[in-house]
Amino acid sequence: SLEVILSSQKHLDKSREYNFLHPWLGTGLLTSTGSKWHSRRKLLTPAFHFKILEDFVEVFNNQSNKMVQKLQQKADGRPFDIFPFVTLC
Repeated sequence: SLEVILSSQKHLDKSREYNFLHPWLGTGLLTSTGSKWHSRRKLLTPAFHFKILEDFVEVFNNQSNKMVQKLQQKADGRPFDIFPFVTLC
């Protein structure tokens, strides 16, 4: 049935767009598939419970504002390498 396919670890493939993330992220939760994805998701899911995340909202906001300020310094219409900024997160 459709439910079996959608809940299967064996039938989990990501679109080609995820391939460009591999050099930065390796084979993590976002880029992995199948049983590797399932085991990593199972480990990480409790850390992202809403109650736990609520404690970090202020930190997320403060750090997001700092990143926006740094990016605004580069926002002059010319392309720039965002990688150093993203790795600070």
